[in-house]
Amino acid sequence: APFDLWVYSPVNFISLFIEYIYFCTGHKSTVWVCFLGFYCNGSHFLTTKELSLKQWRQLLYGTQVTSSSPLPSSSSSLVIPQELCRQRMAIRTSERVERPETLRHSRLNSVSSQFSDGPAASPSTRSSTSSWCEEPVPSNMDISTGHMILSYMEDHLKNKNRLEREWEALCSYQAEPGACNVGHGEQNSKRNRSDAVVAYDHSRITLKAENNHSNSDYINASPIMDHDPRNPTYIASQGPLPSTVADFWQMVWESGCVVIVMLTPLSENGVKQCHHYWPDEGSDVYHIYEVNLVSEHIWCEDFLVRSFYLKNLQTNETRTVTQFHFLSWMDRGIPNSARTLLDFRRKVNKCYRGRSCPIIVHCSDGAGRSGTYILIDMVLNKMAKGAKEIDIAATLEHLRDQRAGMVQTKEQFEFALTAVAEEVNAILKALPQ
Repeated sequence: APFDLWVYSPVNFISLFIEYIYFCTGHKSTVWVCFLGFYCNGSHFLTTKELSLKQWRQLLYGTQVTSSSPLPSSSSSLVIPQELCRQRMAIRTSERVERPETLRHSRLNSVSSQFSDGPAASPSTRSSTSSWCEEPVPSNMDISTGHMILSYMEDHLKNKNRLEREWEALCSYQAEPGACNVGHGEQNSKRNRSDAVVAYDHSRITLKAENNHSNSDYINASPIMDHDPRNPTYIASQGPLPSTVADFWQMVWESGCVVIVMLTPLSENGVKQCHHYWPDEGSDVYHIYEVNLVSEHIWCEDFLVRSFYLKNLQTNETRTVTQFHFLSWMDRGIPNSARTLLDFRRKVNKCYRGRSCPIIVHCSDGAGRSGTYILIDMVLNKMAKGAKEIDIAATLEHLRDQRAGMVQTKEQFEFALTAVAEEVNAILKALPQ
């Protein structure tokens, strides 16, 4: 069968192929037998025995099936249902058959629609019970500092009056300067999801107008600096609207981004939270950017990971972009458990490690859930680098100086404290005593 991913990157093809076989079978020996049995024939890969579809199915699923048989169901001997590891090979535009737009939106088994208002997903779609969990990354935090910070966090959480006073002080905080004239302009206001959260004039991502489909430089997204004012650590962005999808991918390209953190379902209680800005399969073109869906993995019921090839059609340059999609965090709410979000964060940071480009973080308006995630990540990163003092309230004010509305509710602020305390506790347990 053709694997057009080889055209984009042989190394990534081989790594994805090995990952796929190992994920499906759990046997390393199978990985290497399959890998060694391959050779390149043009843009196609064939086994030395030219395995048929029937033989491939028998190899991957361990079942006796005919070439026309459907893939094994969740009741068969297959350990991981097909829906839990859907490998999508990018199809070149010249070979792609155009699909009606309604087809993509009618896919009831799409992972992305699990939290929408459509029919309930089938049991097999949500049957993942992955035990995957990243251990805390080795930290430079010493034991005494860790215990001091943990005591500080626990005191805040136990003393509700102190927490209430701190939150009231944060609510009265006014960023200076705080003008949003560009975002509220006549041409740009329609590009905002909410009038309450608009990028500041002094702190906004500026697109190259000459490469924009509407000759505009505006997108409702803000660079978020940590210690280096020249290089943003994050970009906090609203979820794309149907009219701003091309702007979003332009921002991804021009910022050099390789990691996207998405913290919202597409729809919640009938309210659209974010437009479906990536192809459900194959590739889609957004102005001058072609996005190919390479793979989609459900790691647990709360989040999944997608891999894209992003191609600039003007320059023919390509880049791999990974999207981490947290599914179960509702608007103005908090996740069910801090541990799940911390596991998610570790997965994100493991992928990002060693890079210097900003991480794009978005929810719906790019402030509540996005601000909470960035606050947690920024504080924990400071601690991992050996910071002796941590002031979460001051850190949040620093975020609000760069984007309005970051962390929208007291519950989200309290959740940030809880998550930091839980991660510090996990780090302390992992340190040599």
